[in-house]
Amino acid sequence: MSKFSLKSTIFRGIALAFPLSVVLYVLYKFMKIFESLISPIAKKYNIEHIFGEITLTFFAVLAMLAVAFLLGLLMRIKLVANLRGEVESLVLKFVPSLNYLELMAADRLNADNINLNWKPVLVLKGDQCFPAYVLEENEEWITLATVRIPNTDPSGMMLIKQNSIKCIPITMKEMRVCNKQFGKGYIDKIQ
Repeated sequence: MSKFSLKSTIFRGIALAFPLSVVLYVLYKFMKIFESLISPIAKKYNIEHIFGEITLTFFAVLAMLAVAFLLGLLMRIKLVANLRGEVESLVLKFVPSLNYLELMAADRLNADNINLNWKPVLVLKGDQCFPAYVLEENEEWITLATVRIPNTDPSGMMLIKQNSIKCIPITMKEMRVCNKQFGKGYIDKIQ
């Protein structure tokens, strides 16, 4: 167990507070934009105070949910989904840690069939087997991020020749379950 450190605790708090505050600020700004768009319509139909002071906020939230739903429908169109993938790949080149956040989100949603940039695998190398993420690969080389047990954070990077190892695909959920059991269950995946 790691020793408590005031400095690292404060830095972890800042690391959580900064992105959280950015998200909350952006949501607040979107709410204000939607409220300003809805306000003339609400005045026209005289429903601006039907629920009291929160009426415009309530309608703004409904409008944001409707826009999110419409964007979700657009994602079903292959061209839009491909465009999103290209933009995401571009962003991930500049902020590679988002790959890990995407894996964690997929794991929390129990979404094993999501196409992720990092692929969880069991790596067989000689007489060893270890869990890792495939970060990138070509015909000859593969880049792996090994996983510490009982955690699923990548702890080390490896660049290995493809023909010197064999990767057994597993799901993020399977990796998480086995790692919580300090590696128990991986042998079943090998056989």
